[in-house]
Amino acid sequence: MLDLIRSFVFREPVDPIALGIPQYHEIIPRKDARDLKTIRQKLDADKYETPEAWEADIDLMIQNAIHFNGRESEVGQIAVAFGSRIKELRVQQGLKKRRDSEKPGGDQEQPTAKKAKLS
Repeated sequence: MLDLIRSFVFREPVDPIALGIPQYHEIIPRKDARDLKTIRQKLDADKYETPEAWEADIDLMIQNAIHFNGRESEVGQIAVAFGSRIKELRVQQGLKKRRDSEKPGGDQEQPTAKKAKLS
């Protein structure tokens, strides 16, 4: 539950004026800014060609938070914890995929879709 409460940091695009950090886009260029709302919109619009592209945006969001705020700041610590949790989930998913492929018929090649749907 704590993760859900702390995730507010990433839910919406950074509003430099409202947050009193007008230099934000000087440090994090607009083209590199990421947040969960924007990532979700890209998912819904099938903008990710691969799961790795989605992962890259998640990683960029985390790195932006650490770069702008510092690793030791409260936001930086939330970003580090979020990144650790994402890595845990990736490992769990990888293990699940391996177990599935060990089932009879699990190693048969499946047709691939043009774009990965991650939702």
